[in-house]
This record gives sequence, C-alpha cells and structure tokens, in this order.
Amino acid sequence: MTIKLVYVIDRRPDVPEAAFYDYWLNQHGPLVRSHAKALRAKKYVQSHLIDTPANEALRSPRGMLPPLVGITEVWWDSLDDFQAAYATPEGQAAGAVLSADEETFINIKTSQVFLTQEHVIFDYTDKKPLGDQSIKCTYLLTKRDDLTQEACHETWLKDHGPFVRGFADVSNMAKYVQSHTIAPEINAGIVATRGFSAPLDGITEVWVANPAASQDNDEVRKAAGAMVEDERRFVEMGNSRCFMTKEHVIFDFTEVKQGKGQL
Repeated sequence: MTIKLVYVIDRRPDVPEAAFYDYWLNQHGPLVRSHAKALRAKKYVQSHLIDTPANEALRSPRGMLPPLVGITEVWWDSLDDFQAAYATPEGQAAGAVLSADEETFINIKTSQVFLTQEHVIFDYTDKKPLGDQSIKCTYLLTKRDDLTQEACHETWLKDHGPFVRGFADVSNMAKYVQSHTIAPEINAGIVATRGFSAPLDGITEVWVANPAASQDNDEVRKAAGAMVEDERRFVEMGNSRCFMTKEHVIFDFTEVKQGKGQL
C-alpha cells in the first residue's frame, strides 16, 4: 500500500513571505531530493498558496480558518518502507539534516505532519490534462467532534466522494483525491519528537485543469452550496481550512517501474 506523508506548513513569522517561498522551493526542495535515496522517498511535491479572491470565497461560507502557506507531500511504496528508511543510519542522518533545515524557515509548533492513504475519487485528466495553468484546491480537514475518525472517513469516502463526483463537470473539476490519516501511533511519535501540532484527519485535493474555463452562474453556485452542506455532516468547519495552491513537483521517481527514470 503506497502511503503519503502530509506536511501542513506554517511560515516562521521572522521569515519574509517572498524569502520563505524562494527558500522552500529552491533550497529546501533540492536538499530533500539529494536525500531521497536514503529516505526511500518516491515522490515529493510542494503546493504553494495562491493569492486569489477564491480563497475567501471558499473560506467564508464554511466559516473556516484562514489559509496557510501550503503543504508538502512525500510518497513511499509502503508504511514498512517508510519505517525501514528511518531505521537505517543513512535515513536517520538524512532526517536530521532536513529537520534542521526546516527549523530555519518553518514554524514547527504551528505546523502538522501525518501519514495518509490516498483514495482517488475521480480522475478525468485524460480529457482535462493538467498543465502549467492548472491549480489545486487544498482542503485541510478536521472531523466533527461527535464523530470517530473511522466514521468521518467512511462518510467522507463512501457518501461525500460520489456526491462530489456528480458536480465534476459543472464545477470544472479534473481530479479529486481524498487522503485519509492513518498510523496514529507513528503520527503521535512524530509530534512528540518534533513538537508539531496535532495531526489533521486528512486532506482533500481537487485539481482544476483550466481555471479560465470556470464559470460563475446559478448552477455553479447551487453545486457549491450543496457540497458545503454535505461537508457539514462530517467536517468541523471552524477547525479546517480550504485554499487554492500551485503544485511544484520536486521529484517523481514513481515512473522508475515504467523504465522512465532512475533513483
């Protein structure tokens, strides 16, 4: 089972915004890539916050928290592979180097790290290919207090996912992926070791291939309202966030199996 580590990032207040994004992308990203083999990491993507009025349009009707600067995602072939990598001297050394570098620009105490399993609800990118103009809606999800995480995940996956699929065309969605939080004991260990905030219950990501083609009409607004109301069944809106991001793929070695790359 492929697993994905999600790193919800908050910027250190003493690091200017422009300098933060430049360092994250052009210094920290290549540093992670240089240690990919030791960590057995297969793919690494940064999603940077986009400054757009759409963020407030997403936040306001849901009563959500404001956006953060973005997220990092790192994939491994399995949970065993993830644990095995960090059990080796090489993996531990690589982890120490990256942790020290993160401290220079990330506010660790207000950031969150947790392991997830992806569920692809739909993928229409064969008809709506993603390109340089593509953007991604990133939804950081906290479950309702009266639900167990298992109940939240079940409603989210089995009910809400198919419900959203019905609005894919009208809402100009090309791809929709849910990432459900897993491995609570490992996540708790990461929090205890580094001092992160408590993990979320997962994230949703929705890709828009061509934002210019998005429309604002009664049908679109009706669809948006219906999705928001359905989210209230399992999401604690006041402790969740939703904002637009731009993806930066730092490395992707998942194509090795197709003979297209080499780690």
